Amino acid sequence: MEVITGTASNLVAGVVGYVFQKIRRNFSYVCRYRRIVSGFEKKVETLKDKRDRVLLDVDAARKNDENIYPEVNSWLAKADKMIDLELKEVKGLEDEAKNKCFIGLCPNFKARYKLSKKAEEDAGAVDELLQQGGFDKVSYGDVPQPVVVVPPKDIDDFDSRKLVFNKIVEAVKDPNLNIIGVYGMPGVGKTTLVKEVIRQVKEDKLFDSVVMAVVNHTPDIKKIQDQIADTLGLKFKEQSMSGRASRLCQRLKKEMKIFVVLDDIWAKLDLMEVGIPFGDEHQGCTMLLTSRDLNVLSKDMDAKMSYSIGVLEKKLGSSSRRLQGTVLKVLTCYL
Repeated sequence: MEVITGTASNLVAGVVGYVFQKIRRNFSYVCRYRRIVSGFEKKVETLKDKRDRVLLDVDAARKNDENIYPEVNSWLAKADKMIDLELKEVKGLEDEAKNKCFIGLCPNFKARYKLSKKAEEDAGAVDELLQQGGFDKVSYGDVPQPVVVVPPKDIDDFDSRKLVFNKIVEAVKDPNLNIIGVYGMPGVGKTTLVKEVIRQVKEDKLFDSVVMAVVNHTPDIKKIQDQIADTLGLKFKEQSMSGRASRLCQRLKKEMKIFVVLDDIWAKLDLMEVGIPFGDEHQGCTMLLTSRDLNVLSKDMDAKMSYSIGVLEKKLGSSSRRLQGTVLKVLTCYL
């Protein structure tokens, strides 16, 4: 009997305590409504400041032609709603709470309660938004695609080289050929041809990424690295050439299949010094090289197959004078 009485007493005490706390809390909403509303308004001001800082970063990013992260746009929309709509609703309840009942003799306890409860709930939502708004970055840049526009004046010349073009494209598709060469005299259209190959490769979606760099007769390793990195959206933090090469190599290996075009090679170029993995280092990397000298491609760069681009000759017909593009030589060299 004593056990039952004790249990009942504890239960009653618990219920009474809960009811008392509930009444006390509701009563505090009425008595402390000014303090609760003031706290909410201060937090909204802090949210405004944070929103304005994020908007400054967003505006700067858009001027740099960068894309805004979706979560940043979502956060800004939520912040705007809290600042504009929720604050307006609280202000409306605050005006209502100032009005008195019973011919102005009694405070409007119901309005004060609703105001305090709304302000407290929204203050919690503001705290959450403030925590979510700590963005390290608000935007990202598009990875630039290599420009492979063929000059209009060279289109007719290209048509006459359709045979060699087709053979190069087929070689690029061959998984057993990782280094392919194109050689010929200056001005015969090697660069135009490889740009058209790039266009075809992208159209056929043969590779995950395509990059191109111009080497020249005095190779600048840093510039070659920068050309490739720009296409991939890679930013170097390393200062040393070897550090940059390592970073570029790691980035290229992330592409399952990548097509690397190196234009205008005059002498042996150390691919590992640049940071281009090939062969066993990256079996998904296929390279297309252009040079004036077949020996540079076959001996120095170890091209497995090289194609010659011949000179276009102007001929005069017996009945009329007209320009006829003729390929003097299309030589496939198997090594």
